[in-house]
Formats: sequence, C-alpha cells, structure tokens
Amino acid sequence: MIQLVYFSSVSAHSSTIDIERILMTSRESNLQRGITSVLLSDRRNYLHLLEGVSDPVLSLFGVIKEDCRHTGVVKILEQPIVDRDFPDCTMEFYDLSPIGRNYPAGFGEFLEEHFDLGTLQPAAAAKLFGLFKKRSDAAVRVGPCESPT
Repeated sequence: MIQLVYFSSVSAHSSTIDIERILMTSRESNLQRGITSVLLSDRRNYLHLLEGVSDPVLSLFGVIKEDCRHTGVVKILEQPIVDRDFPDCTMEFYDLSPIGRNYPAGFGEFLEEHFDLGTLQPAAAAKLFGLFKKRSDAAVRVGPCESPT
C-alpha cells in the first residue's frame, strides 16, 4: 500500500465547485477502489491525502492530474505504508477557509509556521495530516468518518 499527498488549486476556468456532489461521488468511487482519503480545502486550493493499494491510488492520481477543475497539481509525498492513517474515511473533508473554520486543535499554530499549503514539504504535509488524524481517531470512536462540515 501507499500514501500519496498532492496539492492543487481550483482552476480559473472552473465554475463554482459543488463540493457536496464531488464528495458524494468521490466517496462512492473511493469505496469501490479501496481508497481512503482526506481532502483539505481553503476554497481556492486543495491538499489531498490518498491511501490504498498502489495501482488504484496512482490511477486515481492520474485522473486527478487530468481533471480540468484542478490546476498546478503537485505531488508532495508518496510513501509505502503498512497501515492506513485514515482506515474508515473514504473521503473525509475539512473546510479550512475562514468561512468554514473547521480546524482541529493545533491547526492555528501550524498556520503560523506553514501558511502556504502550496509550499508544504513532505514532513510538513505529514505533520499537518497528523493533526487531522488525531481528530479522525476521536471521531471513529463514535462512528465512521463522515464529512464533519
């Protein structure tokens, strides 16, 4: 299995993104592919973590790179894993925009040090998703990962 993290921006040619529709479609697709994922968005940019068997994850990443709703797709991290960090999350979503304010504990401090999602290095990306893993672990105690928005 692998874990892959990428950054992208919303394409200037995209109309208003229907995030609820995207999440519903992605959750079903990811479930069929055996992929778990967490999507962070500030409504202009995405930071997305994908986990699963290598071929389906890399295939999905190829589709994402060709998706006209994304621009500037950059792979930040690809690493082998034994266990998933988000085993119950087919597509967990966090709205990090000032409007959404769906931040986990420690995220404000993280922003002070790493304010630009597009410049994250692999270690910083892993640290960022670690903040959400702690939140997800707590949520799994009461049920599977859903969109907490």
